[in-house]
Amino acid sequence: MTAMRIVAVPTEVADAARLSGKDAHFGFPTFTGPAGEGLPCRHCLQWIAQGEELATLFTLDPFAGLEKLPLPGPVYVHADGCARYAEEGPLPAHLMSSPRTLNAYEKGRRLVAQEYVNESSASETIERLFARPEVAYIHVRSTAAGCFTFRIERESQSKT
Repeated sequence: MTAMRIVAVPTEVADAARLSGKDAHFGFPTFTGPAGEGLPCRHCLQWIAQGEELATLFTLDPFAGLEKLPLPGPVYVHADGCARYAEEGPLPAHLMSSPRTLNAYEKGRRLVAQEYVNESSASETIERLFARPEVAYIHVRSTAAGCFTFRIERESQSKT
């Protein structure tokens, strides 16, 4: 099995959105309000409890620091802060309980494969994608909303 790292939104990016009222990449305003249904925090990779917690919505470029061409989109984090998901942690299977899209990229942000998965097929599909030598990293996205959830890298890649 390929050793991999789960890369959540960096703490400095999440904190900038929470504390400054602007996203770290573009300076667009953020919005904080009661969490709706089905919002995963892109920092701790846990669900934000609907009606119990506040969520901060902001614009994220998931390619920042990796590639030159941006692809900004909306994401949520816990408004009151949380601990970042450990990169050495297992695949957050609970987030795969709703349909996810795996976008496999090679360096240069070239999309080389796109697979639709659920909880039962995610691990096997990730393994198959990483068996392709050209795949540098995988973006996990919501299939329903299209938004970025987290990135998966081979363990041997440099940390972000």
